[in-house]
Amino acid sequence: MSSEKEIKKTPSDEVLKLTELWLKWDQCETTRKEIEQLKNESKWDDLQVRLSHRIQFGTAGLRAKMGSGFALMNELTVIQATQGLIRHIQTTFKDKKEALSVVIGFDARHQSKNFARLAASLFAHENIHVYLFNSTTVPTPFIPFSIQKLKCQGGIVVTASHNPKDDNGYKVYWENGAQIISPLDTYIAHSIDNNLEPWKGKAWNLDILQDKNSTLISDPIEKIRDLYMKNLSNLCYFPELNEKTELKFVYTPVHGVGQVYAEQAFATFKFRPFISVDEQKDPNPDFPTVKYPNPEEGKETLECAIRAANKNNADFILATDPDADRFALAERDTQGISQTGWNILSGNQLGALLGWWRWFTWRNRNPTVDVKDVYMLYSTVSSHILKSIGDVEGFNTIDTLTGFKWLGNKSIELINNNKHVIFAFEEAIGFMCDPKNVLDKDGISAMVIGAEMCTYLKSIGRTLYEQLNQISLLYGYHINNNSYVICNKTDVMLKMFNRLRHYDQREDQQKQEHSKADKHEAKEPEVLVQYSNKIKTHLSADENEQVDSKDEEYVYPKTCGKYNITGIRDLTVGIEADFRGQGTDKKPTLPCSSSTQMITFYFDNGCEITIRASGTEPKIKWYSEIRKKIKNKQTSEDNPMINDEQFKKETKQELDQLVETVIEQFLQPDKNGLIQRETTAK
Repeated sequence: MSSEKEIKKTPSDEVLKLTELWLKWDQCETTRKEIEQLKNESKWDDLQVRLSHRIQFGTAGLRAKMGSGFALMNELTVIQATQGLIRHIQTTFKDKKEALSVVIGFDARHQSKNFARLAASLFAHENIHVYLFNSTTVPTPFIPFSIQKLKCQGGIVVTASHNPKDDNGYKVYWENGAQIISPLDTYIAHSIDNNLEPWKGKAWNLDILQDKNSTLISDPIEKIRDLYMKNLSNLCYFPELNEKTELKFVYTPVHGVGQVYAEQAFATFKFRPFISVDEQKDPNPDFPTVKYPNPEEGKETLECAIRAANKNNADFILATDPDADRFALAERDTQGISQTGWNILSGNQLGALLGWWRWFTWRNRNPTVDVKDVYMLYSTVSSHILKSIGDVEGFNTIDTLTGFKWLGNKSIELINNNKHVIFAFEEAIGFMCDPKNVLDKDGISAMVIGAEMCTYLKSIGRTLYEQLNQISLLYGYHINNNSYVICNKTDVMLKMFNRLRHYDQREDQQKQEHSKADKHEAKEPEVLVQYSNKIKTHLSADENEQVDSKDEEYVYPKTCGKYNITGIRDLTVGIEADFRGQGTDKKPTLPCSSSTQMITFYFDNGCEITIRASGTEPKIKWYSEIRKKIKNKQTSEDNPMINDEQFKKETKQELDQLVETVIEQFLQPDKNGLIQRETTAK
């Protein structure tokens, strides 16, 4: 009798059909052989995972691990996405049929250039002009910049940003220069589904890219690079200080595309050349010196830069992520506070500093502009420091959903209404310092603007830490605790959020009561507040995208530890509720989507904590902030930098304790098998 291991599982008709379809369509030798080998070895479970679910096209475009199968990033899925995008562009811009154009760029990852060329050839075959950055890798922000300057109908950048080395992605921008948002992503996704079969004679036909007589392909690198630097020079306010400064800067692109562009940006601002990190200055798709090529991870990613800075006695470390759209900054610690000897600023701290700097420099150059027409933007999970600054200085602030697709589209909407948008940021070290020209986060501009800010502060005898303290004294302390856990199982993640919407506080209270020595003092649990879709009369199909409208009751937690929850905002099901008084709900001001998981809790100590599932990585993230202002304290000439460390310490402890309780009670990491972030593991 055969053993269980020898028994080959019979494949389903669907898997057999999809396998044959893949082998019929795929012309890439590598991925075709992978599927053939799996078929020959009867690995039907593996084939089902790879073939039965298509990689989803959304507002982030495509992003997944590279490999064979409809669920992964490969030549066939890139071709299918491009065919769908082409048909949608042709349908949308019928009146410009003879003058359509797109811009395409790529990062230094494995297959990025190949994917970009496959996409470009398809556009050219359809008589759509392609501005293809064929000769070199480019920063992601060059794509939205190029769309505006070259007046294209759209753009693509092949990148997976700071994801692991085996991933790749396909990010799409529209004619306004911003990333696509809903419902545009849905329309493109439908168009992709209607154009899955590779176009005969066009897909994989790269001959048109070699045709020197073709007018359908051009490389805009020189024009765009020079124009970008020229525009960037308009944001340089202290060239004389930059030229004379004795500060030493170390810069790392973390094996990405940023080195040559950072060098040019430094020269544009009249800086002397920075010190390069030799091990990381050249593009390398394997990211050999780091586990995660993301400067947001802190000291682990910046380890090589720290060594270079210590060796050269540098003052600051500047870093961009592999596609150069994110920026990180570290300042030498002269007070001996940090273990590494460097103060690595968080995204929120950098947002506060750059926001202050953009207001300070812009206002000095534009003293007569009505502040009522000036705007700064931030994502709703980021620090609200810009709002606090705006409340004092008089300019407007707007918060959006997470991601620069929202920040960029809101910015261009304001700009088109003759408003001045001067800065936007999100806590994941993303900064938009030049919204007029780049409607996306831009690590190159943020890097050199940040360097000039450091130079100016040095000239007045102030460190970044001291300037942050000054901002806090003027506008209030904004203390954050943001991080994440890794959750590799979607069903576990969904159950966690479902539990928070159907919360049995009585069960949690009983567990706490059983642990008390004096159980007879246990109080009767409070009546739970309930909300139902039936009372959400404020929602309509036009106002919110894809909100689940089925009749369902939601029960949210009312307390966490010793703190009461005063309200919630659930952007997944479309409820914003105030638990105080009668417990009323209202229309969420931000768009809602059932395809994302995101709940914000408001506490009676003034703290906000948002729990959100990442859309591009297997992470559950939390974002928290507590905002307090020191009362009855004023700056003076004798003591211009009042620094109440005890106040900050106590406030931070209060926040950290609450976050720890939220993680334990709401996320239940041990029960759900969640993996702690390595870079914050104790």
